[in-house]
Amino acid sequence: MTLIEQLQNAFRANSNEKIALWQHAYMKAHFPFLGLQKPLRAKLQKTLFIEFPLRSEEELQDVLLKLWEFPEREFQYAALDLGKKYSRLITPKSFSIIELLVRTRSWWDTVDDLAANILGSLLLRHPDLRCKMEDWIDDPYLWIRRSALLYQLKYKAETDVEELLRFCQKRMEEKDFFIRKAIGWVLREYAKTDPSCVKKFIVEQESRLSALSIREASKHL
Repeated sequence: MTLIEQLQNAFRANSNEKIALWQHAYMKAHFPFLGLQKPLRAKLQKTLFIEFPLRSEEELQDVLLKLWEFPEREFQYAALDLGKKYSRLITPKSFSIIELLVRTRSWWDTVDDLAANILGSLLLRHPDLRCKMEDWIDDPYLWIRRSALLYQLKYKAETDVEELLRFCQKRMEEKDFFIRKAIGWVLREYAKTDPSCVKKFIVEQESRLSALSIREASKHL
């Protein structure tokens, strides 16, 4: 049996309808769930990930895409965990796959992980790809714009500060909650590295930044 077949069997055998209904409601009814909470899902995955190792980028791409097709959200979470586990296999050849995952079955629970951990890791290792974010920050699709804001979330001292602040300025007058939250979040994280920079930015842009963005950005200042 394949890794995907084994994951499917293990996940479905441990499904819990009561938890699934709660998860479905928590995610605003966007996706069905099997009712696997994270600790159990991680335990089930761990053994199978060891038993069925992936050897190539092409194999990883195939598994990610197939897991993304399942209706239940736990399979997308498993795909994200595989992407992080095998980040060393991901090269610029997978950029279009990552974009497809961001654009498909999109919500904050998958997009944020993709942006901060998988996309962010790829662009840190291959900075020549970062020019693509110039298009993403103006993309009509909300979740692509959010990803452009969040991909540097874990960069700390390696953050391109000019780009980060410029992207925030481009999107700061949007009214969408997820964009405003992302601006505040990425500023809050960078404030752990350079609080004076973020303070200065908030003061200078106070009239344009939303109250939500300012509140989020100021949490550790």
